[in-house]
Amino acid sequence: MSSYESGIDMFEDILTKTYYGNTIGAYMLAFLLIIASVVLARVAYWVIGHVVKRFTRKTKNRMDDILVDMLEEPVVFAIVIIGIWFSLELLHTSDTAQTVIANAYYILIVFDVAWFISRILDALIRRYVEPMVMHSKSKLDDQLLPIIQKGMKIALWVMALLIALNNAGYNVGAVLASLGIGSIAFAMAAKDTIANLFGSFTIFVDKPFTVGERVLLSGHDGFVREIGVRSTRLETLNGRMVTLPNSQVANECIENISSDAASHGERSEGW
Repeated sequence: MSSYESGIDMFEDILTKTYYGNTIGAYMLAFLLIIASVVLARVAYWVIGHVVKRFTRKTKNRMDDILVDMLEEPVVFAIVIIGIWFSLELLHTSDTAQTVIANAYYILIVFDVAWFISRILDALIRRYVEPMVMHSKSKLDDQLLPIIQKGMKIALWVMALLIALNNAGYNVGAVLASLGIGSIAFAMAAKDTIANLFGSFTIFVDKPFTVGERVLLSGHDGFVREIGVRSTRLETLNGRMVTLPNSQVANECIENISSDAASHGERSEGW
């Protein structure tokens, strides 16, 4: 037997040798499939970015541009997940390992679908809701839109988490029951967050100021740029952004300089 043939036989022996229930060849094939799925995802990302987007830019409808931009990453992530799943299916693993892999796969798929839906909602809001809010005369919808958008996302991700746990074989009812017991401790730990939440409601109800108005608040003189669930952001006269907790804002003495200037102008016209 020649040295060439003996080398081939040695290589075949290495490939057919079993480690933890699988041959080296099986491990190599699974690894190559994972690499191929990553490469395929990169190719899909390039095609979407350079071919699909170029095509959608030529259409008159702007919605397809927004959708393609929003769905780009979830689609690529789904390709990677499916590729890894098929790669691991080639390997012989224990029942415990198969259960862990299947649960992880279900969780990742549900989260990717939730990510997909979340970005579709963002696209719809950007395309249809934001233009309506921008052209409306009332400033209340400008303040409520970010809160509604964040609330929808939180509800979506909580639902996705519950569905993922249920598909993974966990008892969601027991989880919810434990959450009910732990909600007291959570409420105590998150009392500042809850105070800020009620502070935001107080701001929306009393409306001491709206987005875009100039106010004097906690020693800061500036324009209101955002009223969120947790905090209010001011842009000071020197261009710096100041973030104030809503619980503090609700308990502060607020001087609305914009409304003062407007009422001053009305009195001047009356005189």
